[in-house]
Amino acid sequence: MNRSRPAMAFILVAPLALAACGEQPKGENAEDFAARVNGGDAATEQATGRRQPDGPRDPSLPRVAANGREALQQAAAYTRPNPDGTADSLSIGNDGTFTLVEGGRTQTGTWEWLADGKRLRLEGIVRQPIVLVADGALYRMQNENVPFDDVTPDRTYRLTPPAAE
Repeated sequence: MNRSRPAMAFILVAPLALAACGEQPKGENAEDFAARVNGGDAATEQATGRRQPDGPRDPSLPRVAANGREALQQAAAYTRPNPDGTADSLSIGNDGTFTLVEGGRTQTGTWEWLADGKRLRLEGIVRQPIVLVADGALYRMQNENVPFDDVTPDRTYRLTPPAAE
């Protein structure tokens, strides 16, 4: 059987090209992210240039809490105003439950801390299930791989001051 050189080259290169196309980067996993956020060694941070930002790009937004477990006000309401004058709210309970009110719809469920101690996961929530704890605020994040400086006012729930008696 006599094959031409171009045909033979194609046969040899095609599987490699297809294999490269099928490989999709998935980003870092939650454990790697938590290790990096919890202060991976300085040499690694300097070598890779990867360091988790400590707060939002917008200086008017609250800074990420140094210790989310201490900064979180459990059983308190955090609210976010809507353009129509209503407000959404998020309450994180001491008993491991949460109540989320968005667009007049109430969802309840359980939550758990992520390994970095700065974020928690709202179980059963599909859209923005990760909550980053800031000083006097909570930020809703799409997933565990979102950098801490990728927060915006429309995803910011601020601690509601107690009502005057």
